[in-house]
Amino acid sequence: MTELGLSSRLAYLYSRYPVVSQTFCDSEMLALESRGFELDIASINPPPGTIRHERFASLKADVFYPPPPKVMAALQKRREQDGSWGERFGEMIARHDREYGESFKAATRARNALYFAELFERRGVQHVHVHFANRATHTALFIKQWAGIPFSFTPHAQDFMIDLGSDDLLRELCREAEFVVAVSDFSRDILRQTCPESADKIERVYNGLTMVDFPQAAISFEGPLKIITIGRLIEFKGFHHLMAACAKLAAEEVDYECCIIGEGPWRQRLEDLAKDLGVSDQVEFAGVQTQEEVKRRLKASDVFALPCIVDNKGASDILPTVITESMACCLPIVSTKLVGVPEMVDDGRTGILVDPGDEEAFADALKRLAEDRDLARTMGKAGREKALQVFELQITSGQLAEKFEQALATGGRKVRKKPQAEIFYLLDSWPGEDAVLAEEVLQVAGSDEDRVQLVVARVSPTAKIPEQKGLLDELDFFPDGMVLEAEWLFSSPDVEKVMAWRKELGNGVTTEDFMIQARRALHLNRVIAKRGICHLHAMRSDMVLCAWMAHRLSGVGFSLATEAKPDIGRAALDKMAADAVLVSRGDFEGGDDALMLRPPKATHLKLGPLKIRQPQVTKNTGQQYEKWLEQLLKIISK
Repeated sequence: MTELGLSSRLAYLYSRYPVVSQTFCDSEMLALESRGFELDIASINPPPGTIRHERFASLKADVFYPPPPKVMAALQKRREQDGSWGERFGEMIARHDREYGESFKAATRARNALYFAELFERRGVQHVHVHFANRATHTALFIKQWAGIPFSFTPHAQDFMIDLGSDDLLRELCREAEFVVAVSDFSRDILRQTCPESADKIERVYNGLTMVDFPQAAISFEGPLKIITIGRLIEFKGFHHLMAACAKLAAEEVDYECCIIGEGPWRQRLEDLAKDLGVSDQVEFAGVQTQEEVKRRLKASDVFALPCIVDNKGASDILPTVITESMACCLPIVSTKLVGVPEMVDDGRTGILVDPGDEEAFADALKRLAEDRDLARTMGKAGREKALQVFELQITSGQLAEKFEQALATGGRKVRKKPQAEIFYLLDSWPGEDAVLAEEVLQVAGSDEDRVQLVVARVSPTAKIPEQKGLLDELDFFPDGMVLEAEWLFSSPDVEKVMAWRKELGNGVTTEDFMIQARRALHLNRVIAKRGICHLHAMRSDMVLCAWMAHRLSGVGFSLATEAKPDIGRAALDKMAADAVLVSRGDFEGGDDALMLRPPKATHLKLGPLKIRQPQVTKNTGQQYEKWLEQLLKIISK
């Protein structure tokens, strides 16, 4: 296989990113980057919590989220007014509403697709891939309709069997996709039966792992059998059957400990069941853990148990990644003869499989391994050998890379990537009531300089979005607060640095403002590295603190412009301005007011005995904006 050059840009589109269960996605994307693919990550919604995978920091790809809903609505309105919305999406939305029902929200999918399609075009994306047959794949269908960008997707299990809710939509997704990746032979066969006209493009590629990343468990020869299981606390994981099996072990005086890692709607029910069965002291509900903590606990365990079943809606696991991870750790597996599990676990060689819901047999399997630790070790070693042969990431990512290469060779588009921005102009709130700032925004947005990007921290819910042509295309936005908080929690060394700077600014900055801007600065620090930004400009005092901290974190230069009455104290502004490479100070007479932000002095007109105060007419500042930008471009070109 020939490795692709850096011009081969793919986008991975998610409904939400990141979430706890997506560790295998990060591994896959890292493997593709190592093979020469450039990646963008796009998430339709912000993550549900502050979890971050350890591998996230290793990705070269940046993550893109859509702007606030008011901006998305304005983008749609603009396309409705120029007629392109109806031309490209009108019939498709109507057909999807008619054939699949309005609950599938075709218009919402189209709106999201509009934003990402235009983003991908600017970024030079040639192909989109989606994990799970869900609203993100539905959105990819509309992206193809708008921009012609081809897509592929990886349906897993419950997503296409239950959650999607329409075999007809599944057939359309498969028909329009360049290829479809099934994660097991079992799911591949179901997909081919459901979508026979697309059978030849549906192939199996297992989710892979980098085996060297997983420590090998030293299964104990004596003491309690340390059982571990991992998964969302929902019905089809079958953890209630594990509780019953634990009770049977206790009844037969088998010494054991059980650790359940994960969260979900069944947690309280399972905790109550453990209490009712009298096993609460032996069962730990550990909640969500980091990947490194998961590995540590796997290494300290003796057996991995997953009593998965088919739930009352017909949903089930197909190829649980946690089984592969446990095999990588040399743990024997006790699970059930369900869907794709027998593809992973060789019954009697790498683990023990029983019928779903058979609590007696599940308990007997655990008891057997508790009493025969040599067998447990032998099975664990055999499991790791199989994992190396079948599930090693270098093997599976190579298979997936070949699919992308073929798709790009046969259906890839010649794209013209927009030049990369090098300067971020930072705004706190947009649109605001500052007429001078509004004029400056329009001036910057209307320039032909592609090296400048306007970045907005927040949009007021009550704000009226300006309708100037092309303005929305020139704006980027800080992500949702959940994203900023997650990055803050994930960046402990940088957080320590930032917090040490607080005392340097004294009372000129409130602690509340400092903490808000500190989170923004940490986000900018990551984006600067991902996108090659080499200068930050704080358009007003409300973003000076953010730019100053991001400058200190990243080392890139920054400039600032302050209005006549900033909210930051003079001493604090002086402190930060001393580090800037270019300054326009409108907040005091002695400052160099290059951008003319200081209000003009009033003059007095005498008419006989009357003295009339007459403000000066504000000059056209367009030339000042141009000169300022010219200076910044000279600075970054040195």
